[in-house]
Amino acid sequence: MKIFITGSSGYLGTQLINLISKEHEIVKYDLTEGQDILDYDKLKSSMIGSDIVIHLVAIRGPDENKTFSDYFKINCQGTMNVAQAAVENNVKRLIHASSTGYYGVENGVPFVKPIKEENPVITQHIKVDDLNCRDCDIGYSTSKVIAEQILANYGLTKKIEVIILRFGPIGGKPGEVWSLDGITLKIDNALQALKKAIEIDKKFWYEAFTITDDVENVNISKAKELLDYNPI
Repeated sequence: MKIFITGSSGYLGTQLINLISKEHEIVKYDLTEGQDILDYDKLKSSMIGSDIVIHLVAIRGPDENKTFSDYFKINCQGTMNVAQAAVENNVKRLIHASSTGYYGVENGVPFVKPIKEENPVITQHIKVDDLNCRDCDIGYSTSKVIAEQILANYGLTKKIEVIILRFGPIGGKPGEVWSLDGITLKIDNALQALKKAIEIDKKFWYEAFTITDDVENVNISKAKELLDYNPI
């Protein structure tokens, strides 16, 4: 298949390309090469002929130098651009790298335990007095919720198959494990989930999966059952 990857030069993108490039034709799209997901015309034309789009571009986590406007432009408007370009190019499937930030797993933001896909999003249960976080913590988390709701509009109306992978914290370097509230995700497990999402022959119009290591307070049974995800 021809696979279009946004954020192809990032840590996860680079590792994924190393894993699947012998089996599939890869089209790289990354800001380091002057390829901006906010440049819709370039994005759309670069995506022509692709079978699957893997959307990895995002402001990855809370950053005190980022405003909510920054998060919205990249994580929300950028995601909508990717989805719309995919639809206009008749792409079969969009795989979106979300995060457990969707549930509010950030410093100073309480989240519902155990984590499972049907849990309420942070805006449905958080009270102002519950928060002990920076603006960027809540800004990042809410941007992940908004991005997924944008994709829901495309998947639920059957314009394109949408698979969302809500990744736990991935270590910043090979072999590094980063934990947030006891939640971890080895790079090999993240790559396994992406490869499963690419190759699965089931049709998911809109389905979200929590992807972490097999750890306490996270229910990954849905990913195990439907994606055949088997964390090591």
